[in-house]
Amino acid sequence: MERVTTEITYITFILVSYIVASISFGLLIGKLSKGIDIREYGSGSTGATNVARNCGTAWGLLALILDMGKAAIPLYIAMYVVETPEWSHPIIGLSAIVGHSWPLFTNFKGGKGIASGWSALIVLSPVSGIVAIISAAPIMVATRYVSLGSIVGSGVGGICIVIISLTSNLPDIYCIYGFIGSSVTIVLHHKNILRLLRGEESKFGKSDTTETGNKI
Repeated sequence: MERVTTEITYITFILVSYIVASISFGLLIGKLSKGIDIREYGSGSTGATNVARNCGTAWGLLALILDMGKAAIPLYIAMYVVETPEWSHPIIGLSAIVGHSWPLFTNFKGGKGIASGWSALIVLSPVSGIVAIISAAPIMVATRYVSLGSIVGSGVGGICIVIISLTSNLPDIYCIYGFIGSSVTIVLHHKNILRLLRGEESKFGKSDTTETGNKI
């Protein structure tokens, strides 16, 4: 009976991570700050970059902080307060990416998992999270393509946690997060990749209030 109760606790954390990550702060910020449905503007994403472009940098920064917190806090509690088993940690992190990208409360239309994915990565492997940010930041600054930096950072961060988990005292199971998490966030940028190849991707700092119906 005790084992069953324990397993229920682990599963509950996985579900809670998804539900909390399903809170679309970008959508709420768009409605509160501009009275718009952020999903109908720019890229159609509820993520921080689209919020910044259409609502302002300060609002985008707030969306970024909230999106990072909704993934990091449940995972941190699971790892260090409740102390769930190691196998559950990458799954809880992945649940946050799924919740942010396919949120329960907004018809499964959300962001691209970068803020939530990287914050979970930082909790699982701080070194990998820092490497992801360090590899992405110069690209974002130099090119002003947030999407390009996000894609590179996700790939590098994913590779980093895989290497660390297989060569150090970090649990081997954490490599699952590196493989799946980075793959999902990169695939979610497939339209950005196409626009980058065509030279049509919007640069950060350029307001984009075009409705999604007029843009890929």
